[in-house]
Amino acid sequence: MPDIIPTISVVIPLFNKEKYVGRAIDSVLSQTFQDFEVVVVNDGSTDNSPEIVRGCNDHRIRLVDQENKGVASARNRGVTESKSDLIAFLDADDEWLPNFLETILGLVERFPDAGLYATGYRLLKSDKHAYRNITIKGGCEKCGCYFDLSRKKYFISASSVAIRRSVFDRVGGFRVGYVSGDDMDMWFRIGLWYKFALSPTICTLYHYYISDNAHRTKLLSAVSPLYASFSEMKEDAQISPSVKCKAMKYLTHKLAKKIEITFLNGLHITGTQRLHEYREAFGVTSSYLGLLCLSMIPRAVLHLGGMIRLKSVKFILTLRSVTLNHYRSICLRERKS
Repeated sequence: MPDIIPTISVVIPLFNKEKYVGRAIDSVLSQTFQDFEVVVVNDGSTDNSPEIVRGCNDHRIRLVDQENKGVASARNRGVTESKSDLIAFLDADDEWLPNFLETILGLVERFPDAGLYATGYRLLKSDKHAYRNITIKGGCEKCGCYFDLSRKKYFISASSVAIRRSVFDRVGGFRVGYVSGDDMDMWFRIGLWYKFALSPTICTLYHYYISDNAHRTKLLSAVSPLYASFSEMKEDAQISPSVKCKAMKYLTHKLAKKIEITFLNGLHITGTQRLHEYREAFGVTSSYLGLLCLSMIPRAVLHLGGMIRLKSVKFILTLRSVTLNHYRSICLRERKS
């Protein structure tokens, strides 16, 4: 008998997540919509992660092994191995709420011409108390140009999206060979050609674990794959000029923001290098001049400012979380009474 094609394929890239991968898979199996397959791509794990996946007693789960090539390669392999035309992604240390797939398929039904579908997500800190919801404004579904919808806010997580296979055929897979940013680069390339359909409903729990200083430095020092996509965009005459203009505004803001954070983290040499790359790509913009002024501030002062800013944000998020939890407890007591 021919293989039965599920309505949606779920791709989970896996590398050394033995503490979390079981939780991620359980969140898929607990969905209100059940016609799916799960393709877990083991990207050369050295811990017990693959054995945990093999121990899952469900015929819809498949484990694919490959040498360690990075998360972008693992996602691409998952797309290749999956059967459905619609492919959703979930990182092995994140989880879905039970209504994720149902919400995504609702978007597909209402906006069939979109190329990417996404829900809101909840960002959880390592203590699991301080969090915030990341979603679109307005409280209603939207479908439109990615660069209009995103503006200055980053609202899509790699664990909150589903993409049509035909989109991958057109724009290519996740860009391999970069330390980070391959997901944002993918959204950018899709946004050049397709509309995005978005739901404000929080359907994903994104577990954000604070990295050590060495890992943070590595991420900030990495070259963004968006520069490669920018070069490709300039040479592609088929892309609408109006979309190119919007994409340019998006790029100049996002890349300038990363350089600013690099300086605030005390990485002056790296920041200066990235600033030079920024000027080579975009010329002397207002953002460039602002960053140039920032680069002239003594490193110690910048680093202190960055630490104060980080602690302030953490304090505000923690205060908000405590306030919300207190409000929920009051509401719960009122209902019981």
